[in-house]
Amino acid sequence: MSAGSASFLEIQPSELAFPFELMKQSSCSMQLANKTDHYVAFKVKTTNPKQYCVRPNIGVVLPGSTCDVTVTMQAQREAPPDLQCKDKFLVQSVAAENGAATQDISAAMVQQGAREGC
Repeated sequence: MSAGSASFLEIQPSELAFPFELMKQSSCSMQLANKTDHYVAFKVKTTNPKQYCVRPNIGVVLPGSTCDVTVTMQAQREAPPDLQCKDKFLVQSVAAENGAATQDISAAMVQQGAREGC
C-alpha cells in the first residue's frame, strides 16, 4: 500500500499477509488513522471481491481517531500457483462534512475524492 502526498488517512500495516492453510479462512487487520482536523470518509476495494470479506468496507473516521478494518480471506480449496497472491486492495478517502456518518457516504462521493491506494 502506498499513500499519496495529499492523503487523509495513514494506513498500517502497509502490506497484508495472510497465513495460508487449505480449507481454512484467515484474517488480517489494518488500521486507518485520521491525522487531519476533518471527518474523513473511506471505502476499501479489492481486485478479488469474491475472495475477501472487508469489514467495515465503508465508513467515517473522526478527526484524530482510528478505525480498525478486518480483511478475511475465504477458505481455499487449492493452493495458488507458486503460493503467490496478486490480489490488491484500494483504500479511497475523501474529506467529509463534520458530523457525517457511514450512512451518509455514497460510492460516488468517495470515488470522486479518492486519495490513497495500496
